[in-house]
Amino acid sequence: MVSRMKKQIITLGGLPGSGKSTTKRLLAERLNFTPFSTGDFVRTLAKERGMTLEEFNEVVAEDKSLDELIDTEHQRIEKDADEMVIDSHLGFHFVPSAFHVYLHISPDTSAARVFNDRDSDIRKQSGDSMVTLEEARARTQKRIDNHLKRYQKHYGINPYDVSKYDLVINTEHTKPEEVADIIVKKFNEWLTE
Repeated sequence: MVSRMKKQIITLGGLPGSGKSTTKRLLAERLNFTPFSTGDFVRTLAKERGMTLEEFNEVVAEDKSLDELIDTEHQRIEKDADEMVIDSHLGFHFVPSAFHVYLHISPDTSAARVFNDRDSDIRKQSGDSMVTLEEARARTQKRIDNHLKRYQKHYGINPYDVSKYDLVINTEHTKPEEVADIIVKKFNEWLTE
């Protein structure tokens, strides 16, 4: 196996609702790392353009130039940053020096968690709130399908391929604090390997 440069950076991937945002926050607090979220970055870009998250994702699926704004930030992190925790579907690809964690849940749990989070400010601001669980299921699946199509088309990558990650954690029945504990332990082990 080819060894890779290791930096004090953790990337988090997984389905919507898998706990990436909560885990990012907990890890940033525990490790005193800077948090970064491509999801928040995308929501900001959508808002600046007067679009919902769903509308923005449809445009980005065809127009790679918007993804390239995110790519540039990833590349800056890989080149210049350290002590960061990054919530990003493509962090494993663009920040190879990081420890890559995939938070696993079923599509049904994904939709339920997104639905239960429908009243959060970030979802409301980006037009990403829904009225029923069925609507959440449909929107969440549409978003997953968009990511699969978009990242395959633009990069030849499946963001949900767990083989690309250093650690996979099922978060369906694991408390966020426990998830953070596992990541910190495995991250420290990885740094010293």
